[in-house]
Amino acid sequence: MKLIINIGKRYHVSFDTVKEFEETITSDKINSLTTVQTHRYIYKASYLFWQKMKKHYSTMKLVTIFNTLYSKTRKTEPNYFCILMGPNWEKCFPYFMLSGKKSIYLFDAWPTQHKNILRFANSMNLDHVFVSSSQSALALQSIAPKPVFTWIPEAINPALYRYYDYKNKDIDVLALGRKFDIYHNKIVNGLKNNQRSYLYEEIKGIIVFPTREEFILGLARTKISICFPSSITHPERSENIETMTVRYLQSMASKCLILGQAPKEMINLFGYNPVIEINMDDPVKQLDYLLDHFEDCIPLIEKNYSTVIEQHTWQKRWEKIHEIIK
Repeated sequence: MKLIINIGKRYHVSFDTVKEFEETITSDKINSLTTVQTHRYIYKASYLFWQKMKKHYSTMKLVTIFNTLYSKTRKTEPNYFCILMGPNWEKCFPYFMLSGKKSIYLFDAWPTQHKNILRFANSMNLDHVFVSSSQSALALQSIAPKPVFTWIPEAINPALYRYYDYKNKDIDVLALGRKFDIYHNKIVNGLKNNQRSYLYEEIKGIIVFPTREEFILGLARTKISICFPSSITHPERSENIETMTVRYLQSMASKCLILGQAPKEMINLFGYNPVIEINMDDPVKQLDYLLDHFEDCIPLIEKNYSTVIEQHTWQKRWEKIHEIIK
């Protein structure tokens, strides 16, 4: 099996999640696996070339042409696997231009991209498409000509995260990434007036913790992490798709109390609701109560932490995926 890893790409915080998964796979000592690397200029160029050639040749014909070109260096047909943050198909190239098994793991499979995703899966004759959202996997499979879509939830590598002792956590409330503006506007002044520390993205595009190390330490220092599904914060993109994102799991691995809303698929995965649901009628009072009685919340925090360690690691996800695609 060959894992496709790109080099030279521009950094974005979302790539950290992809990197965690890739590093879990590459550390697999039991299953035979190698990595293939492509510089971003090469994979972008090969993808553009493929798109241009598709206007003149069928996909099957193009695969035959490129296999002929590579025949002297290919003893067997590889089993390719690629992890994508959204439908960034160029990362799969040039390797998906060749014959062999081809599978992807796809984050951010939002409804606006479903036709695009299905078109790529069909044209490239993908063997498996693992999707991080249960609703998206079901929706895509309902319109697919063959059963290739499978739900595999997001996960984390807990060893990469830290947590402070509860008495040493000095960030009261943290909202990372996209905010639920209606909720934020209701709490920002109240928390300030009550002298509670509240960190959030004050200027759009300027993230709270600019480096990975600051991000991990920031979560470790946090008491309450506010988490909402994208269907609430960005409904124009996510529509009715509410899914468990990595932010929930990162918060749990850092022993934060999560306040917000739990996606239904997350409650089903955990077997209970791991999130304290918000009180929109008096959110500041709720936050004050939780902070004043934080010790009462520790059993839930510890239960969430243990559940993540035992069930929601990338190692667990990889074991399931490998059984399917090997």
